[in-house]
Amino acid sequence: MMRALIDKSEFVGLENTTWLYSGAETPTHRGSMAAVEDYMRSRSLGPIGRDRNTSVENNCKALLAQMMNGRPEDIAFMSNSSEVISMIASSMDWQAGDNLILHTLEFPSGVLPWLKLKEKGIEIRIVEDTNGEVGVDDILRVTDERTRLVMTSHVSYLTGARLDYRSLYRKLKETRTLLLLDVTQSLGVVPVQMYEADFVVCSSYKWLLSTHGAAVFGINRERISLVPAYVGWRSVKDMFGPNRFQAFELQDDARRFELGYPSYPTLYSMNFTVQLLLNIGIANIERHVLELGSYLIRGLKELGLEVMTPVQPEKRAGNISVRHEAGEQIAEGLLKEQIYIWGGDGRFRISLHLFNDKDDVDWLLNKLAPLLAGIQGEGGENG
Repeated sequence: MMRALIDKSEFVGLENTTWLYSGAETPTHRGSMAAVEDYMRSRSLGPIGRDRNTSVENNCKALLAQMMNGRPEDIAFMSNSSEVISMIASSMDWQAGDNLILHTLEFPSGVLPWLKLKEKGIEIRIVEDTNGEVGVDDILRVTDERTRLVMTSHVSYLTGARLDYRSLYRKLKETRTLLLLDVTQSLGVVPVQMYEADFVVCSSYKWLLSTHGAAVFGINRERISLVPAYVGWRSVKDMFGPNRFQAFELQDDARRFELGYPSYPTLYSMNFTVQLLLNIGIANIERHVLELGSYLIRGLKELGLEVMTPVQPEKRAGNISVRHEAGEQIAEGLLKEQIYIWGGDGRFRISLHLFNDKDDVDWLLNKLAPLLAGIQGEGGENG
């Protein structure tokens, strides 16, 4: 019961650690490491290596499209999620008096680029969460005819709450308001529907099990036609055209957002890891982390802890957050036991992925109990 969906020996370092840190970083799969080495060998093949790079890149887009029920031509590779969000913010045709909607469960990369728009007279509307959740109605209540965009994560980095973005998008499609969905904390562990938003963005190095260096950017061309605020040789149809010193024509598909070469080591890795996740099945991974998460939540509550993440399985994914003023101290204490979690900002977060099992949770709870007692003995408070 609640066994891992993949053997821990397939990852580097899991034989010595309890890895509950996937919301921040995931361990290196040996196949991912081999894929990066394959890229390095390809570099020694000259033009043949470049052809291999193109093949891997195209295949990786096809796999991601399969994972999100989309089309490869609607996916671009950029360097990181912050770049994608900043690009959208700078490329939209904003008018003074327009507004956009954020909420208090959003990661800083989904907040900071929009704050710059205040200089242009754009109103930023902030929806306050209620007990760690933001609902569809909460967002719709502050949406009006001047709302140009809603920015939200599918799963909150802060509380682990999952937003019903599909219900939100059904309502927004009746208006001119666009939806930008950050799936960094969900893609690879729960299902994502690419065309149930206007923009989708995801980092490569978390639940997708790959490395740093890329962001997945999906666009819904049936509803938008965004012209990027910058251009590079990969974003145009003919970089060596006869009029290249006078004019250019952007690519018709998502490639218009790609300036130059992507991080090919990352794409080689992601090409492997996305195929691995698809082979295991996103529905199977979701079922596993939700079952394991329910078991973990019960154990945390038995320790008297305040769990921020919703108990209902359909309202969460792999992240389980606990409110505690000593969150950073707890994470540091568990690190001494080779247990990796994230702590800080008045909480600690435990992340469950396909390689975790019941033994991982039991070991965490076993080590957490005396650690909490020690902190309380030092005068710490459960925030």
